[in-house]
Amino acid sequence: MRELDFHDTFLAADYSHPGDNIPAILAVAQHTRRSGADLLRGVATGYEIQVDLVKSICLHKHKIDHVAHLGPSAAAGIGTLLDLDTETIFQAVGQALHTTTATRQSRKGEISTWKAHAPAFAGKMAVEAVDRAMRGQTSPSRSMRARTE
Repeated sequence: MRELDFHDTFLAADYSHPGDNIPAILAVAQHTRRSGADLLRGVATGYEIQVDLVKSICLHKHKIDHVAHLGPSAAAGIGTLLDLDTETIFQAVGQALHTTTATRQSRKGEISTWKAHAPAFAGKMAVEAVDRAMRGQTSPSRSMRARTE
């Protein structure tokens, strides 16, 4: 997919490849037979969320891999594609964040093959997070903790 999106790179507080949102959103669009307009809305949301996260949060300084931005942005893009309600997207984004937070170890020293697979894994987890949220599963979040404390 990166050859098709020209391996786009966005640099700010951290760095990212917003085009990594496209495969997961496209797969869901194809599976659910969504329109091109729906796909474009989903991809635009994925890009917007990822760029905002990268501008705001530097994961690198915490030794967290930048795919932790990709999981939530892809989940938000899929939620937009499917025209889901805000609460469902919120839960999906939280689940995607918690399942795609990985260390930067795959990008240091001897580079492993995981580096090439990490974005696809984040996209897969975003798809699964949206599916679980659509079925009513909630995600860990500060607002959930505040309600239980």
